[in-house]
Amino acid sequence: MTRQVGWDRGIHLPEHGFWLDPLTVRSRAFVSHAHSDHARRHRHAVMTAATLALCPEPRRPRETLVLEPGVAASVAGGTVTLLDAGHMLGSAMLLFEHQGQRLLYSGDMKLRRGWGMPDTPVPKADVLILESTYGKPHFRFPETSSVVESVAHWCKRALDSRVTPVILAHALGKAQEVMLALKPYGFRFALEERCLPYAQGYLDMGVQLPDFAPLDGDPEPGRVVIAPPAGKDHVRRLSRYRTALVSGWAQDPHFWRIFGADCAFPYSDHCDFDELLEVVERSGAGMVYTVHGFPADFAKHLRKRGVQAAALHLDEQLTLALF
Repeated sequence: MTRQVGWDRGIHLPEHGFWLDPLTVRSRAFVSHAHSDHARRHRHAVMTAATLALCPEPRRPRETLVLEPGVAASVAGGTVTLLDAGHMLGSAMLLFEHQGQRLLYSGDMKLRRGWGMPDTPVPKADVLILESTYGKPHFRFPETSSVVESVAHWCKRALDSRVTPVILAHALGKAQEVMLALKPYGFRFALEERCLPYAQGYLDMGVQLPDFAPLDGDPEPGRVVIAPPAGKDHVRRLSRYRTALVSGWAQDPHFWRIFGADCAFPYSDHCDFDELLEVVERSGAGMVYTVHGFPADFAKHLRKRGVQAAALHLDEQLTLALF
């Protein structure tokens, strides 16, 4: 197994020439999902079919090894297996095995999905590289179904008052997940133009979304608008509306007020603080590297619990012993 893992604008396994969600174009990389902060036009990339389908053309790799969850392949001198990450359609963790050692990279993930669905499986690993987007203790989210019920009641109250409810959610992934979560309540939707191609992408991958139409001025009565949090020109043209940010950042009012939302609901497609701790425990990893969000804070919490842990990218050229 490689003896090092490094950070240079992305996670690097230098002895294998293999990158994990790098921030710049690389010769060989794993892309965990289609969000713009993870996908790049790499020369060779490993990803799931759904991630490839949802990647906009400018970020599509030149050559792609498409793997479905649970299927192993030889990559970069090791064995690579992709595993469902529970984050969005196509999102995957990566298990890299070499000479009897196992490294697990989580990317963005969600452990508890709610709705009675089983938790995202976490395989055993010697080394865990874990995203720590919500790696501070105050990021503890309520049960998913109760939050969705609150969002549904908020939408219904607005519609009953002849006010258009506007849910602020990222165009790719979160917007479609919100639509699916609210589907049992019978809502129809109007999507801001940036959400439309990704909604079509979900449909093309066989996901049955609720009824939606393009947002073009005031929507017909009864439709819930979904728009990205930034750049709300289409929303401002509505006659009467109220906005709600649907995000894990609802736990941090200083953050969600930046987007000018009237209210916020803590509905996230990432692990909260307690879930991150549980991922570490379930993996059984002897060494944990944290990346993104609050890596230093979360690594410090892990060390207090007796886990060997370090924030990987505090230094752009950091290289640490893997074992």
